[in-house]
Amino acid sequence: MIWFISAFIIANAIFMFAPKSLTTSNNTLASQSKGQGVLLLLPLLAFILILISILIGNGSTQALVAISFALTGCSVAVAQFHRFILPCAALTAISLIAMVIQAL
Repeated sequence: MIWFISAFIIANAIFMFAPKSLTTSNNTLASQSKGQGVLLLLPLLAFILILISILIGNGSTQALVAISFALTGCSVAVAQFHRFILPCAALTAISLIAMVIQAL
């Protein structure tokens, strides 16, 4: 349930801070870079917290899934990282499959 609530909060934050239009001009490039930084901040913060949790000793398959979800969010948030969306999504899929196999 906590995962669902946090996903809902993250989706609302992305909806609130995402650019409203797809057209870009020279005047709005600076504001878009700030918006991308804000969008990168939340998944990056989640990534750091999960990484700290793993370093403390709470490593598991669920932690790998959480890290891959956070990395996918980071790659979606910044336009320069869009080339990493597919590898991050593949890592997420593989770790989810491993988690399901482990649960069986």
